[in-house]
Amino acid sequence: MRRSLVCVLLALWPSISVAAEPLTLLLIHILREQIASAVQDAIENAQREKERPSFVIPPSPYDLDDDKLKALIDEGFIHLSSAQRDEVFASVKRILSDPENAALKPMLVEELAVKASAVRQAHERLSNLSPVEKKALAVQAREEYEKLPPEEREQMLHVLRSGIVPLPRDLNEMILAEFGTVPAAASPPPAK
Repeated sequence: MRRSLVCVLLALWPSISVAAEPLTLLLIHILREQIASAVQDAIENAQREKERPSFVIPPSPYDLDDDKLKALIDEGFIHLSSAQRDEVFASVKRILSDPENAALKPMLVEELAVKASAVRQAHERLSNLSPVEKKALAVQAREEYEKLPPEEREQMLHVLRSGIVPLPRDLNEMILAEFGTVPAAASPPPAK
C-alpha cells in the first residue's frame, strides 16, 4: 500500500510542478508591474523636486519659538525662581524682537544657549560636591569676602540673597552663613 501511494505521488509530481508554473509566472508578472510602478513614481517625485524653487531658505537652527525659548531658560537657569526665569524670558523676547537686533538674533540665541548650558553644568557640579567640600568652598568664599571693601561686600550679599548666582540653595545658605561671621568693617574716619 505504501509503495503504491509513493508511486502515485511520484507520478503526479510533474503535473503538480507544471500547475505551479503558471502561478509563479503570474506572481513574477505582478511583481514586475509593482516595481515598474514604483520606479515611475520615483522618477515623477524627482522631477517635482527639480521644479521646486531653489531659493527656499530653511529656518535658522537658532530660531526658537516661545515654548523652546522658555524651555531653554527653564532648563539652563534652574537656580532662578520661576518669577526670575519669567523675567529673563520677557527680557530675552524683548531683545530678540527689537528690529535693531534682527541681524544679531542667531548669535544672541546661540550665546544664550551656551550660557544656559554652562550655568546648568556649573550648578550640577556644585550640587554634586560633598557637604565637606561645600563647607570648604564656603570658608574660601568668606576669606575672599573679608578682603573686599564694604561697598563690594554689600553688593556681594545682595547678589547672593537675590539667588541669581548659579549655586545650589544649600551652598548659597552656607556661604551667606559664613559671610555673617565677618565683623562689619569700620567706617573710615570723616575727612577734615
